[in-house]
Amino acid sequence: MKRLFVVLWVLLGVLAQAKFLVGVGGYDACYENGVYRGYDGKCTINANITDFLKKEMPNVNAISIWITRDFNFKTWFRPEIINRDVVGKGYTPIFIIYWYRDDISPEFVEEHEDDYFDFLQKCKTYLSKIKGTKYVILNPEYNENGVEEWEGFNEIMKRSYFILKDNTTILGYGLGDFGDYDKTFDYTNFSIFAPSFKAVKYYDFIAFQEMRATTKNSRSEILNTPYRSLEFAKYLHEKYHKPTFIAYLAISSYMSRKLQKDVYKRYAELIPIFKEEADLIGFNIFHLWDRPQQFGFFNQAEKYFGIIDKKGHKKPSYEWFRKIK
Repeated sequence: MKRLFVVLWVLLGVLAQAKFLVGVGGYDACYENGVYRGYDGKCTINANITDFLKKEMPNVNAISIWITRDFNFKTWFRPEIINRDVVGKGYTPIFIIYWYRDDISPEFVEEHEDDYFDFLQKCKTYLSKIKGTKYVILNPEYNENGVEEWEGFNEIMKRSYFILKDNTTILGYGLGDFGDYDKTFDYTNFSIFAPSFKAVKYYDFIAFQEMRATTKNSRSEILNTPYRSLEFAKYLHEKYHKPTFIAYLAISSYMSRKLQKDVYKRYAELIPIFKEEADLIGFNIFHLWDRPQQFGFFNQAEKYFGIIDKKGHKKPSYEWFRKIK
């Protein structure tokens, strides 16, 4: 018991002293004609994202990397490359492990339990080769398709924690913010996942995402995003006594760059309150650059989640994101 207390005390001390993470997704980049842009498969000069960040975005200190079910551990984001180009240049890597994807359900989890844990063992080996402190966000958006009320998921997440946790890995539990987006405080949807969220007591922080676009959301729902996520973060912190982390913010500029800008402006203004009232320790955006090849739930709007367009031109939201620190 004494040893456990010491470990917890040290961990809390590390988290308390850790820098606030401001992260971006979109590791691959191109550099052409003096302009950085996102990789679209037609790049003639591959660039390191940190070259752009060092020059243009001094507030950014973290880079997010997705580890999906089809992740190739031999060739994708090799540890020596991450150590050289991310860690070695002063950036903290944020690994988002997204194995279940939208296939998740109680039945799918049970049927593929061995496959999932075999994959986590590979992740453990991979992460052990990354130098320094790294943040890991596990199973973002798990709380859907019946899993949110299924108590069996607690054992999955408890076992996952003990596989991945070590002295250099700060491990978070991922949630999706789902529900009535016109509501700022949405108690029903903020609490419906409680039966499957008991294993959070083992984790270091709670992560959640926010994704909006005009193809699926009204203007009022999109503008409400910063206020709603503040209430969600406060609720999670007060109920579960853990720091919070915005795992990825994705606000599409499709049909309205001004709408995207207004959301980022409000986040920039509210971040001090997030830190004070919800112990927010990190803010990560989904894509730095637009990705023309992106597809998914939001249809055409998926291509416009970046704050820099596909030609490398900065959108109005860009300057507001630079104010977050």
